[in-house]
Amino acid sequence: MVSEKNIVILSGPTATGKSSLAIELCKKYKNIEIINADSLLVYREFNIGTAKPNLKQLGEVKHHLIDIVEPSVSFTAADFVSRVNHTIKELNSINLRALIVGGSGFYLKALLYGLWQAPPGNLEIRKKFEPLTNSELYKQLLHLDSKKALQIKQNDRYRLIRALEILELTGQKPSQLKPKLQNNSQFKLWIIDRPDKDLFYHIEKRIDTMLQSGFIEEVISLRKTYPPTIFPLQSIGYKQVCDYLDKKKPKGRKVPDDIYGLKSEIILATRQLVKKQRTWFKSQKKDFCFELDRDLPELEKEFENIYGTSA
Repeated sequence: MVSEKNIVILSGPTATGKSSLAIELCKKYKNIEIINADSLLVYREFNIGTAKPNLKQLGEVKHHLIDIVEPSVSFTAADFVSRVNHTIKELNSINLRALIVGGSGFYLKALLYGLWQAPPGNLEIRKKFEPLTNSELYKQLLHLDSKKALQIKQNDRYRLIRALEILELTGQKPSQLKPKLQNNSQFKLWIIDRPDKDLFYHIEKRIDTMLQSGFIEEVISLRKTYPPTIFPLQSIGYKQVCDYLDKKKPKGRKVPDDIYGLKSEIILATRQLVKKQRTWFKSQKKDFCFELDRDLPELEKEFENIYGTSA
């Protein structure tokens, strides 16, 4: 346990308004800072497609774990947990509190339930797998550990390589590894969501804003420096823009070659992510679930119960 004080993890599906809500809550207090729990916001240079908080928002409330690693560097769940624990200790030492905000289940699972007993990453082994395509990586993992392979999407290059890396380092199947359980009862998982109609409207509005703000130009610039196989460029939004630039057609669907076709592909991928996120959140032990804007007064009351009276 890193702190005796309760700490809220404000999470939920993408585009539900977690970041904006967190900032508005924290602005009422002088002693709360935000710790990011989004797996893409940790990367520098990936700004528009990640909906990274802007300079004004970052100035209103201090944020931690944003823009902390280079895009070509992997940032594991172990790295995340270590940085979160360190940040909480630092904040507590100067009488400040933390609010953790983000929807990356892989990070949150490690924080809430403990890390898997897996070895640290090995750059030499990773380099060996880099020349392989995602399909080749998946087939190799399917042969060696079919249970683990079925838990990973075939285009999730990072997790495929990580699973094969663990196999080579330990000789054990990743599916047989167990988490090292921790007493993390100070973390309170709060889930924010919206009705489908409202959420899908916000998703479309967000994607429109990204495209109008230079998302395509951002990807063009990033591709001049980084290979397409790095984790951030394989993420939702960035992958679709890469396919659009490469004139790569989706299988089984007819999509226009223009910006409207790109927008529809990002919307589709985002909706699929929301479905996956909701399934994961539904399976978790939650301390509080609410919908915006229906439950906002109740949320503010619960927040005050944990963090004290606002300034």
